[in-house]
Amino acid sequence: MINLILVNQSEKQSPEDFEEIRSHIGAKADDINVHIVDTKARHWPIAEEVSRLPTATVSFLPIRHFESPRGPVFQGHEFRKSDQYVRLRRIGVGVPDWEVIAPDTRLDPDRWGPYVVVKPELGRKGAEVRIKKTSRVRYQPPDEFPEPHPGRKAPMLAQRFVYTGPWASCYRVVTLFGKALLCWHCEIDHGYPALNARYGFSEQGGVTVVSNKKTSTYRLGFDGDVIALAEAAHAAFPEQPLLGTDIVRDHETGALFVLECNPRGDTWMFSSYTGTEIQKAHNIDFRTQFGGLPLAAEILMKETRRRAG
Repeated sequence: MINLILVNQSEKQSPEDFEEIRSHIGAKADDINVHIVDTKARHWPIAEEVSRLPTATVSFLPIRHFESPRGPVFQGHEFRKSDQYVRLRRIGVGVPDWEVIAPDTRLDPDRWGPYVVVKPELGRKGAEVRIKKTSRVRYQPPDEFPEPHPGRKAPMLAQRFVYTGPWASCYRVVTLFGKALLCWHCEIDHGYPALNARYGFSEQGGVTVVSNKKTSTYRLGFDGDVIALAEAAHAAFPEQPLLGTDIVRDHETGALFVLECNPRGDTWMFSSYTGTEIQKAHNIDFRTQFGGLPLAAEILMKETRRRAG
C-alpha cells in the first residue's frame, strides 16, 4: 500500500472536488490510500500511522502549516516571470524576448519594435501590464511606485509585444503533472477600440493588451497545438503539480508564445471563485471538456505510484 495526501485550501478549491477525486481513486486503485488534509492543519492525528508507508503529498498551492510525515511533497511555488522564461527557454519552449528593466536599461526600437509590453515580475491577473513606447522605457525605483503596485516588491520587465489581432486574446491551459485538464480562450470585449495594425497604438487611445478582463468573452479551447505547447511547458516545472499556462498566438504568423505558467497554483478553475464565475457567465463547463475530476484522479494515481517514497 502507498499513501496520497491531498492538501486542500478551501478558499481556492472546493473540498468536495477532493472528495470526488478520492472516490474515483478508491474505485480503481486498491493499492492507494487517499488522505485529505487542510493546508492550515498543524496537528494530524494519523501522521505516525501514515509515515509507515511510502507517501506522496500534493498541494496545488503553497502549503501553509501542514507538514507531511513522509515522502516527496509537490506544491505550488511563486516564480518571477523572468525565472519562468529562463526555465522555458532552456527546454525549447517559445517565450517573447524580455529584459528586466534596470537603471541602465535603454531599449533599441530597431530590435524591439516601436512598442513593448511593460509588466511586473510578480504581477497577477494582468495588473499593471501596459504598452509603452520602446524609446521611453526607463527604470523606476521601487519606492516611487504607489502602494500597492507590484513594482514595489520586484522589478518590472519589458517584453516584446505579440500582436494577437484587433482585440487582445489568449489561451489558458491548466495542466496537472503535464496533462491538460482544461483549456479556455478569452478575447477582450469588443467595446474596446480595435487594434487594426500590429503597432497601431499611436493612432488611437484606449487600446488594451490585456485580454482577461471581467467583460471578456470566454469559450472552451480545443486547439491541439496550444494544448501540446502547455503540456510541453510543464516539463520546465517538474516539481509543480498544477500550472495555468497562458499562451498567445501571433495573429499574422500563427506562432505561439508562453506568457507565463502561474506556478503558484491559483488555477484550479473547476471550483475556484474565478473559474466558477467564468463558467456561469459564459455557460461553459470545464468538468466535461477533457474528463475533469476523473481525469485528475487518473493522473494522481499514476504519479503517486511513480513518485511515492
